[in-house]
Amino acid sequence: MALSLLSICTRALDEVSSFNVPSTIIGNTDDVAKTLLAAAYKVGEELVRDYAWQEMGRTATVTTVASTSLYDLEDDYDRLASDTMWDFSTSRYMAGQTTGREWAAITNSGITSSVTYRWRLFGGQIQVTPTPSSVFTFNYEYLSKVYATDSTGATERVDGWVADTDLSILPADLLIHGVRYYFADSKNLPGTARFSAEYDAVIQSRTGKNVPSRMVNMAANVQRPGRGMRLYRPNIADVIPN
Repeated sequence: MALSLLSICTRALDEVSSFNVPSTIIGNTDDVAKTLLAAAYKVGEELVRDYAWQEMGRTATVTTVASTSLYDLEDDYDRLASDTMWDFSTSRYMAGQTTGREWAAITNSGITSSVTYRWRLFGGQIQVTPTPSSVFTFNYEYLSKVYATDSTGATERVDGWVADTDLSILPADLLIHGVRYYFADSKNLPGTARFSAEYDAVIQSRTGKNVPSRMVNMAANVQRPGRGMRLYRPNIADVIPN
C-alpha cells in the first residue's frame, strides 16, 4: 500500500526517541520537519538513481517529423533501458547507443540505409540517422525519475515531494527506513549504525524480489513435441542415487 509523505516521516520517527513527530512536513519551519523532508528527498533521489525498480519502468512513443533528426526525451526520463529502441512502423530493431566515433563515420561516409535506423543520446535528446524523410513511429523503454504522485495517484511529481499527502510509488518500507537512517545520521544519533544496516537490508530484500526471477531450465534443450520437432531427452538422471 502506498503511504503519504507525512505517514512515511511519522513512521520513520517511531524508533527515534526525543523527537516530537511534526503534524506537517511541507512548509513547516520546524527543524525536525525540515530534516525529515530533506531526508525524504535524498532517499527518493537515491533509490531511483541507483536501482532499477519495476515501478520506474515506462514506455515512450515518438512520432518523427520529416527532415528532423532530434527528438525530446520524456519529462520524467532518468535513463534508457538497454536494447529497447524499435521502429514500430516496420517492426525493426534500431541499433544504438551509437558512439560518437561510429556516428561520425556513418554520417560523414555518404553511406545511408533506408532500412535500419540508428540512434544515439546527444545533447539531452534522441538523435536518429538517417534523418527521417517521412513520418514513422519508434518506441523505447526507460526508467523514470519519479518516486511520488499526488494523493490520487494521477499526477506524477517529477520534481519530488510537493504536499504532505503525496504518495510514494516505490515500496513504503524503503522510504521509511531510508528517511529514518538519514534523519538519525544528520543528528549524529547513537542508533545510526543500526538504522543504516536495516536500510541496507530492506534494499537488498526488495531488489531481490522486485522483479520475478526467470525460470531455470534444467532440461537441456527439451522442446515440446509437435510436427517437425524433435524431443530431446531431458538432462535428468533416470535414477537418483541414494
